Amino acid sequence: MATVEIRGVSYHYEVIGQGPPVLFAHCLTWNHREFDAQVAALADRYTLILPDQRGHGDTGFPAEPYTLEDMVEDLYELVQMLDVGPVHYVGHSMGAMMGPLFALMHPEALRSLTLIGGSADAETPERLAGYRQLVAAVRAGHHAPVAEKLTGLFFSKTSREKRQQAIARFMDDFMNISGEGLHWTAEAVFVRQNLLPRLGEIALPALVMTGEADGVTSPERARELADGIPDARLLIVPRAGHFLPVEAPNTVTGALLDFWETL
Repeated sequence: MATVEIRGVSYHYEVIGQGPPVLFAHCLTWNHREFDAQVAALADRYTLILPDQRGHGDTGFPAEPYTLEDMVEDLYELVQMLDVGPVHYVGHSMGAMMGPLFALMHPEALRSLTLIGGSADAETPERLAGYRQLVAAVRAGHHAPVAEKLTGLFFSKTSREKRQQAIARFMDDFMNISGEGLHWTAEAVFVRQNLLPRLGEIALPALVMTGEADGVTSPERARELADGIPDARLLIVPRAGHFLPVEAPNTVTGALLDFWETL
């Protein structure tokens, strides 16, 4: 992986493949490896930019409050440093929550938006309390019990039966995540603004995907996101949960290709 300093943060990233550029923004709790299946399928046709986000993988973090806007600005500066663009943006979960912000802050840098397992609203106090408890446990060093809870939350029943290798990869990486880094990045996600009133300002083609059994960002929230963006289409994947890139990798890759080929 390459390393670059962006706004005082040491960022690790990979650039793989050739062709039109695609920027991948991963979820909270994992790293760029969640897109391995898409990388294997797309690298012969697209240039894939795969950063680890703040506090994840090998990327650093400031031990102080920051926002999703800060993290969007980091990704924008990475794209500028690489001198590519406009890029197709593919974000999952946290990355999908950053996508509309990116489109509002730097629309000229994007060619399209794909938002997987995302939402544009703010979190409810009830959800926040539960999520903060899990993050606090990881910050205290209790990774293993949290990993077990997250697999039940993130993966559908079907995936827990049939995608055990993918679950094992997630758990292996999660056991090495920085509890402190997760804390600060999670807070950026938890205190994000409600973007629902501004979705109509997004003038980019968008693809919104979610799993039928997503217990984190439900199909209803995904539909709300897709309905708010003027040029958006929605795909709900049967029997899949929150981690679509590894639960339904072929479906995700096929949807990306079909989407991009229409632009």
